[in-house]
Amino acid sequence: MAKISDHDFSKESIQSQEFLEEVKKIFNNGTMEIDFTAASEPAYEAPTEPRLVLSVFGSQYRLYLGVNTTWYYVTLTAL
Repeated sequence: MAKISDHDFSKESIQSQEFLEEVKKIFNNGTMEIDFTAASEPAYEAPTEPRLVLSVFGSQYRLYLGVNTTWYYVTLTAL
């Protein structure tokens, strides 16, 4: 698993520092793994613990969140 390298944000604006803290919470301080699949959806049952899976299937990009044995997803698009 790759981890985002540490950076010093102490000289950045308070708003940037707060945003960084929110992102860290989302990704569990860098320990949240993101699996990858080339299938249209994950090929296994959703776990009880939170899990992220990036699905790239043709031109379709989805980010799945598995939690409490249920998969939820958002479709990713470019602006």
